[in-house]
Amino acid sequence: RSDLTLEIPFEEYDRLKKKGFGGTNEPITDIGMIFLTNVEPMLDERVRQALVLSINKKALTDRLLRGAARPIDTLEAPGYEAYDPSIKVPYDPKKAAALMKEAGWSKDKPLKFRVQTTRGFKPKDYEVMQAIVGMWRTIGVDADLEVYEVAKHFELRAQHKLAPAAFYNWGDAIGDPSTSTGFAMFGPSPHSAWKTKDVDALIGPLWGEKDEAKRIAGYKKVDRYIAEHALVIPLFQYYQTVAFRKGLAFTPHGAGFVLPQAVKKA
Repeated sequence: RSDLTLEIPFEEYDRLKKKGFGGTNEPITDIGMIFLTNVEPMLDERVRQALVLSINKKALTDRLLRGAARPIDTLEAPGYEAYDPSIKVPYDPKKAAALMKEAGWSKDKPLKFRVQTTRGFKPKDYEVMQAIVGMWRTIGVDADLEVYEVAKHFELRAQHKLAPAAFYNWGDAIGDPSTSTGFAMFGPSPHSAWKTKDVDALIGPLWGEKDEAKRIAGYKKVDRYIAEHALVIPLFQYYQTVAFRKGLAFTPHGAGFVLPQAVKKA
């Protein structure tokens, strides 16, 4: 038996709350995202743009994740130092289909490529990717969904051998852009999948930038460039579900940590 547990399925969280258990459901610094690798067919910007535009993030967060996440459009979530709410990527399936047609693909002549995901590493990770593959199918993409363990993801990413698209949960406990956009998108980083000189030229100087305002502004510029060229697919910022027994009080942590001093008698 447990006094407190976290990362429980959303349906179970709702059920336990109705039974009188205590609970919190608050945003944390983890984000769900899809790495794009700079290999075919992702070298065609029209394809990348179409993949991004065809994903209904609100439907994913409202229906599959039952409100325990919120859509994002960059690798900076609300609360991160370089979060810029003005950077928006719309849901536009009609434009997505038009871009795919322009690139030479359609439902009658679908584009085929492999997509990788974990299953059970984060709540509903596999189901989210199933839904996204279904959304892509409507614009002329026949994606083959492969399931692997997160350890395999790390191994492949370090070797730059991920599939053209791969789901991942990125955690940035300190909310600094160097540990989100920086490590995830800088070519020499072993944590990046998209490795190109244009992005490296934007991020490179920021590693040594001593002026904090310029550094943050620089990362916002990088995030806008990445969004405009669809070089990664940010999906949503996770919420963390925590359930605890009657008689306890719990204060959630922004990075998802469960600290001893955060658990007290009610």
